[in-house]
Amino acid sequence: MSKIKQKLLILTFIYGTILNSQSSTEQPDIKTPTESKESAEEKSSDLSERRVSQRKGKKFFTWGYNRSSYTQSDINFKGPGYKFTIQDATAQDKPEKIDSTYINPSEFDVPQYNWRWGKYLTDSVYFSLGQDHMKYIMSRGQDASIYGYISPLAIMKGHLLASADILPYIYLFPQITNSYAGYHGGEGVKVTPDLLKFEHTDGLNYFSADIGITHPLWESADGKHALSLNASVGGGPVVLKSDVRLFGEGKNNRYNIGGYGVSSNAGIRVDYDKRYFFETTLRGGYIDLLHVQTTGKSRDRANQNFGFLEIIAAVGYNIF
Repeated sequence: MSKIKQKLLILTFIYGTILNSQSSTEQPDIKTPTESKESAEEKSSDLSERRVSQRKGKKFFTWGYNRSSYTQSDINFKGPGYKFTIQDATAQDKPEKIDSTYINPSEFDVPQYNWRWGKYLTDSVYFSLGQDHMKYIMSRGQDASIYGYISPLAIMKGHLLASADILPYIYLFPQITNSYAGYHGGEGVKVTPDLLKFEHTDGLNYFSADIGITHPLWESADGKHALSLNASVGGGPVVLKSDVRLFGEGKNNRYNIGGYGVSSNAGIRVDYDKRYFFETTLRGGYIDLLHVQTTGKSRDRANQNFGFLEIIAAVGYNIF
């Protein structure tokens, strides 16, 4: 019996030693102050408690208006009985005068407007979708060069179907309208409505997906207000609604995807009380219109490309 007791004592000693060694090797999970702070921020679902510069996960929406300008453009026309180019055509935008139009909900799409929706992927990098509603009006009466061929029958057909506002040009100056017929090798021409009216007034709608960055320049001590530099690049389709009269014939056409655009921009953003902000932006880009409707008939088409520059002023709201 004594031997059995000795063996039991030895086994008890060994088992107790093993338990003590295991408990001594286990260390408590102690976090540093920095790790604790980061963990607390990750667990916090209330984005409104963050400083204005802590943007990750925040969404935003902006609404504003623009003034736009365009480079010269070669406009190519093709259809039954004609194929010609108006070279170095100039155009301008068409801003609305400052009145109730800008605050009337039923007329919100009349001025040259811009909107964007986006989300911050990090504190500085964001992704956004938006629309730039510009207007492109080819200058009437401008001097340009013309290349190509126009059939007399195409001009006659246009005159027969001309709208009322163009008839005075046709019948008061017949010698000018008749001079459009034939081959052209770059001679000068005055672009009047009896030859061409060309507008994207309803309008030149550039839809784009942008990737951008916000760089902080200043932030208030309480984290509610900030001044930042914004920049982005993007691109997307251009939806047109073109109002065209060719030799007097034409219409205000339906909406169609006319081409594409690419752009980049930079601007200043002022955040106020975390939720609200104001920004001014300079956006420049290139638009290639491959499919412009003219007379409304499927065989009558035009195409052009040009550069553009926008000055945009917008207000925005951060969505927590």
